Amino acid sequence: MLMDSNLDLDEYIDFQKYWLVLKRRWIPATAIFISMVGFSLIYAFSLDKIYEAEAQLLIKVDRTAKLTGLENSTGEIKSLTTDSDPLTTEAKILESRPIVEKLIEELDLRNDEGKLFKYENVEGPLKVKPIKGTDILQVTYTDKDPKLAALIVNKAIELYIEDHTLNNRSETASAREFIDKQLPQIEAKVREAEANLRSFKNQNRIASLQEETTANIESLSNVAEQIDEIKAELEDVNARYVRLRGQLNMSWQEASAVSSLSQSVAVQRVLEQLQEVKVLLVQKRNYLSDNAPQVITLKEEEADLTALLDEQIATTLNGEQQSLIKNVNILSLGNLKQAQIAEFASLGLQKEGLEEKLKDLNNTYHYYQQKSDTFPKLQEQQRELERRVEAAESTYQILLSKLQETQIIEQQNVGNVHVISEAVVPEKHIGPSKKIIVAGAGTMGALLGVAVAFLLDIRDKTIKNTKEIEEMLPYLLHGIVPNFNKITDKKQLLLPSRSTANLSKFADVEISALLIKEAYHNIQISLKLLDNEAANKVIAVTSSVSGEGKSSVSANLAIAKAQCGQRVLIVDGDLRCPTQQDIWGVSNEIGLTEVLKQEVEWQQAIQNVMPNLDLMTSGPRVKNPVSLLNFSLIEALITSASGYYDLIIFDAPPLVGLADTKILAMSVDGLLFVVRPGVANYTSVTAAKKLLAAFNVLGVVANGVDLDRESYSHEYYYADKKYFQAG
Repeated sequence: MLMDSNLDLDEYIDFQKYWLVLKRRWIPATAIFISMVGFSLIYAFSLDKIYEAEAQLLIKVDRTAKLTGLENSTGEIKSLTTDSDPLTTEAKILESRPIVEKLIEELDLRNDEGKLFKYENVEGPLKVKPIKGTDILQVTYTDKDPKLAALIVNKAIELYIEDHTLNNRSETASAREFIDKQLPQIEAKVREAEANLRSFKNQNRIASLQEETTANIESLSNVAEQIDEIKAELEDVNARYVRLRGQLNMSWQEASAVSSLSQSVAVQRVLEQLQEVKVLLVQKRNYLSDNAPQVITLKEEEADLTALLDEQIATTLNGEQQSLIKNVNILSLGNLKQAQIAEFASLGLQKEGLEEKLKDLNNTYHYYQQKSDTFPKLQEQQRELERRVEAAESTYQILLSKLQETQIIEQQNVGNVHVISEAVVPEKHIGPSKKIIVAGAGTMGALLGVAVAFLLDIRDKTIKNTKEIEEMLPYLLHGIVPNFNKITDKKQLLLPSRSTANLSKFADVEISALLIKEAYHNIQISLKLLDNEAANKVIAVTSSVSGEGKSSVSANLAIAKAQCGQRVLIVDGDLRCPTQQDIWGVSNEIGLTEVLKQEVEWQQAIQNVMPNLDLMTSGPRVKNPVSLLNFSLIEALITSASGYYDLIIFDAPPLVGLADTKILAMSVDGLLFVVRPGVANYTSVTAAKKLLAAFNVLGVVANGVDLDRESYSHEYYYADKKYFQAG
């Protein structure tokens, strides 16, 4: 039972949450609802009365074919599949475009502009549907003109019956005409199939595939034997070629070039003379210096012979051969070596020829092999062409037989449609139902309004109410200050204006002012500030961001404390954007900045704003406030002032993004955190929550709260008016 009770309570709380969302967003939700209902009313009353004309058709099978003795399926209505319905098929035919367009043309249906109706204009109102469990079709048409509705239904039925009868009469004739048209084509296909078979045989040069296969196998075997012979011969040549290449250390192309030189008489003669000169030159150098006339003469002769040798070589060899013998010392080659070179060049040429021949034989082998691989496919193609010839001949014989049958039954006349009741002019209209339109629009408007309300609420990242404050912050909620603009008199009666001389009028008898006053008394009690011996004599009031009313909370809390007979000092610690001087309407020439600069004593910066309540404004603004907020100076100020006052309240800057409040927080006894629903958002409060963890937090005050948007769990914050009225 306890679990069920808790479950019901959770559901109830969730419902309250949704209800609060609607209360917050009632304006857009209501606007959407009213707009939808308004438009639906305008639309509903602008609609004309609609009339519906109805007729019924019976679809049955005609038995004329049995009576004539030529029974056939012409005109018989059957379904092609188990899922299809013949009546539904006939209904779709009656609604088809050809019949509807013919109907429009014969009735000359035109719109207000004098143009003929289109198919879509008639197809929508015209409905044909089978009556379940019968062979009857129900044909209806809706229009604002009852006579026109009946006329269209009857004309549609007339055209459908004509079309149906003509179709049944023409089925056999169409079949005969089809066969007459197909016979020449099928005959042509027979000739074409036979021609394709002949062309296939001619194109592939096939008289007999079996003989072609046998001949190809024999050719393949012969080529394989030749390949083996060439390979054996090539192995022998390769063996000698490799041995000579190792001895000569040159390619066979170089050997061929050298061999050509050895066969040139002119080159050999020059070589002999050059060798003789070289020998003489060596002999002369043995006993003569290089400057001797004989040595110089021999050098010049050597150079001439070398140039002549190069010239003879260029004459004997082409450019490619000349480049090959650049690295070959021709003078060092003897007769024996020249013989080896000639043999090596011959082997190289022979080797190249054998390799080329082997390549040609391999290509031939692959040709026969590929040809052999194509024979199965050719056999398959031939069989396919033969089957096509047989199929074409068979089809031709069947069509010839069917042509004789259709000629006998061509004159049959069948009909399957009978009119049960024609359409009459309707007397009562069927719509539109204005109530249903408005009700539907109202429902849609309500749903759309609720959806928009929740969408707007989801997109709104601000704190909505005190319940969300308590869920986000792990600190006690010490009080809720109602929103001034939401109470009865619409006036802010908490603080004196510049023209107010008598500050005691703060406690006005108006219920609205008393509500605010009692809210701050509740905060005092929660914070235990009414006790003169309270531990928290110095507090700082801050918020996550600006605009949450921390300054007004500081001022009103000080007023509430002062009205209880205790001395209170407010210090405007917001050196960046001070507001206390504007709230109290006093001068800001001397304040906290002069005290922190040690230009004046703190007593000189004090201004009395009402009995038991003194104010220290921020003083003139400075460029770098953080540099003035010296911890020791603030401690000295607090220590000195604590002897004169029961409570010191610092109006601190916002906590998020500024270092000022952190410095003040280390000097005071505790922080009072102000959150204003509608101004503070989840991001700023989450950031402030992380920063507050490092300090002593006395609690939270919800400022500017709309009590009408609070859940029932917070109704103890509502004041009972009879107690205020009794005073």
